[in-house]
Amino acid sequence: MADLTKYEILINELSSIEGLISNLLHKNQELVEQNADLQGQLIQLKNENTYLTQKLSSVEKEIKNQNNEGEINLFNSLNSKERENLKIRLQNLISKIDYHLSAG
Repeated sequence: MADLTKYEILINELSSIEGLISNLLHKNQELVEQNADLQGQLIQLKNENTYLTQKLSSVEKEIKNQNNEGEINLFNSLNSKERENLKIRLQNLISKIDYHLSAG
């Protein structure tokens, strides 16, 4: 009778271990699928980043060419009131940034 009880305990423990392994395999499969999705997103974001970097470079070249060709610079096109307004807004922005940096 004692041998039967030990056998039942062993079977129960093996069943419990089997359940844990099944759960781990299921979680592993979910993580593999999630990893594959994330890899896909990473590739997509890298491609988008490359595209945006190229576009930014193109726009920078265009702006540089416009400035070299004697086009009116944005800041030179502002009148004195607009310049003063821009200066005040920039000073306020710098003050906010300084405040946040000193608070951190």
